Amino acid sequence: MALGVKPTITELLLKAVGASEPSGDPAHKKIGDLPFEKVVEIALEKKQDLLARSLKAAVKTVLGSARSIGITVDGKDPKVVSMEVDRGAYDHVLARYEDKWISA
Repeated sequence: MALGVKPTITELLLKAVGASEPSGDPAHKKIGDLPFEKVVEIALEKKQDLLARSLKAAVKTVLGSARSIGITVDGKDPKVVSMEVDRGAYDHVLARYEDKWISA
């Protein structure tokens, strides 16, 4: 990676699971699993590059990327986790990071 170039969401996700490349078949071949909080941390790291207006929206963007490269979150398909985020299941976790989102 060139000096001064920020890593992409995909690169950050791959690094987080210790994989060198995305799954060629993300629906059937998983390359790793991340805790939800790591997804939040990546969303915070990428805030400046995302169009998301809220932490919740940014997290959903990262979840979409995770799903597309074969990474599960808390042992679940990121699409399921995204629906749980919509339902408020992770609001208690997101609330802990809200100040960092606002100040980032």
